[in-house]
Amino acid sequence: MDAAERRPALARWLVDRAALPPDRADTIIADARRAGRPLVRQLLDSDALSPALIADAASRVFGIERIPADSLDPLPELVAQIDPELILRHHALPLRWRDGVVQIAVSDPANTTALDELRFHTGLPVTPVLADDDDLRAQIALLTGGVGAAADELVTAARAEEVRDAPTTAAEDDTPVIRYINELLRRAIREQVSDIHLEPFETHCRVRFRYDGILHEAARPPRDMADRLAARLKVMARMDIAERRLPQDGRLRLDSGAGNGVDFRVSSLPTLFGEKLVLRLLDAAATTLELDGLGMETDQLAAYRTAIERPHGMILVTGPTGSGKTVTLYSALQQLNQSSRNILTVEDPVEIKLPGINQIAVNHRIGLDFPHLLRAFLRQDPDVMMVGEIRDRETAEIAIKAAQTGHLVLSTLHTNDAAGAITRLINMGIPRWSIAASVILISAQRLIRRLCSHCRRPVDAATGQGHWFEANGCPRCHQGYRGRLGIHEVLPMTDTLGRRILEAGTDTGITPGPASSDLRTLRETGIAKAARGLTSLSEIDRVTRR
Repeated sequence: MDAAERRPALARWLVDRAALPPDRADTIIADARRAGRPLVRQLLDSDALSPALIADAASRVFGIERIPADSLDPLPELVAQIDPELILRHHALPLRWRDGVVQIAVSDPANTTALDELRFHTGLPVTPVLADDDDLRAQIALLTGGVGAAADELVTAARAEEVRDAPTTAAEDDTPVIRYINELLRRAIREQVSDIHLEPFETHCRVRFRYDGILHEAARPPRDMADRLAARLKVMARMDIAERRLPQDGRLRLDSGAGNGVDFRVSSLPTLFGEKLVLRLLDAAATTLELDGLGMETDQLAAYRTAIERPHGMILVTGPTGSGKTVTLYSALQQLNQSSRNILTVEDPVEIKLPGINQIAVNHRIGLDFPHLLRAFLRQDPDVMMVGEIRDRETAEIAIKAAQTGHLVLSTLHTNDAAGAITRLINMGIPRWSIAASVILISAQRLIRRLCSHCRRPVDAATGQGHWFEANGCPRCHQGYRGRLGIHEVLPMTDTLGRRILEAGTDTGITPGPASSDLRTLRETGIAKAARGLTSLSEIDRVTRR
């Protein structure tokens, strides 16, 4: 095979038509292979041909429709649903949505990675159309701004850093890093994500957002800037930027741009290739603290309301991290928040500020922990006490004692179901009679994704009665789900349950009874919501399977 036959189809087409000299074509091909870049991108950057000629050639060779500049007019609602960083990184612009297919304008038809990521991001089939590179760049610059400008500036800074070979620092005047971080945080607020992950690896750095409980890649900043980005976040969170060997915790506050400040809880973790940071959004303005918004079934909500109106006793909310336990407790506190009550909370950390309630954050560095504060609370004439989490026997003993001496105590435990909370307290060394006498209700919960009402698709299901739906995907939701709601397993203390606690010490011994019992499990509650079209059976399986 001679040199001409070894050239890619696009290069052969250009050489055969005398648009590109053979030696120049071979040089560009070699440069592209050496850099691991697509040939079209290498051609564009080489300035050997006009973008219009390259687009025309690629359209003919790849058999893809070429569109003029005046057709680069994307639907605003479609662009609004796509991450600007994704558009900028892949130089690909979603134009319109027709018959369930998203049309993507690209200048490099061989860029299958862009199409794959956009297909994943939208949850829909995509088809490429070719546009002149200059026209596409101009339209993308016009539509992105904000994050786009910050990302471009960050890339420029990274390249300048490579030239200078200077050490990475987190100087306060490091404008590209500051702008990028601020835009990233504001985007997370706009898109209502729950967590941000900044992760350095050997060859790249990535940012992931957790939407509705699922992590999705959101950006890939330059690898050389990973330390600067982490350092900037640590400065904002008042963490020690010099300490990179140990995990740290911090907190920062950012103006959301709508006149409201949003708090972020920050955690750093030293990894093999640098510090991984996770930020949890604590957006009080976006959180509705109402009992009716918890997602409980009617009878469950009635039992919960009855319990929180009791003058004394303990209420426990159980579930894994990120299952909405804090919001369930805060909603109860908001309901109880009256001038006639003295309410005290001890939290690690305080996630949402509640006016009229005395909230205290633990500080382990000075010995201000849960047991220490709970003892102090008992001397503060409390009516209601909230303990962020019962982690050890000492905290459990003080909380139980408070519940038995005329105080209403609310707290959380990490267990799989409601009955498991009783077993957990027994394993901590709390006497069974004390649990039966003080605990008045246990609620286990999970958060499930809510089906998008615009695109959910009906399906047949053999389980029970009702109208069943599954996720589909549209420009409004991308993946078929939009928002989350809670499913609950509410277990009130009864005389029968109290006797079982005294008689047995295992989960099977302390459940209320057979399936005919009034207790509905998490799975049963979830299936009831699926039957009403609020979620899918696959989502219930994902969350409740063991």
